[in-house]
Amino acid sequence: MLLIRLLEANDPSRFKRHVENTNLLDIDPDKLSPEMLDKIADHLLNKALGGNQRAVAEAHRRIEAGETVTIEDCTRAGREPGK
Repeated sequence: MLLIRLLEANDPSRFKRHVENTNLLDIDPDKLSPEMLDKIADHLLNKALGGNQRAVAEAHRRIEAGETVTIEDCTRAGREPGK
């Protein structure tokens, strides 16, 4: 590890870290695994619902039940104390 860092420091043009950048718009959803699709959906739900876990759980419940899911309905259900 130390040798790699020394090589990177002494000759960065030859020895540099390679980072793979992926453009999300170029990803084909048909080629993603169900686990990756679930992670993307969870991330987008969390972001859309402001991290409100009760609202996210309500969205998951509605999706699994085959119901139509709207941000407003999930946010409203996430604020209700009995839900």
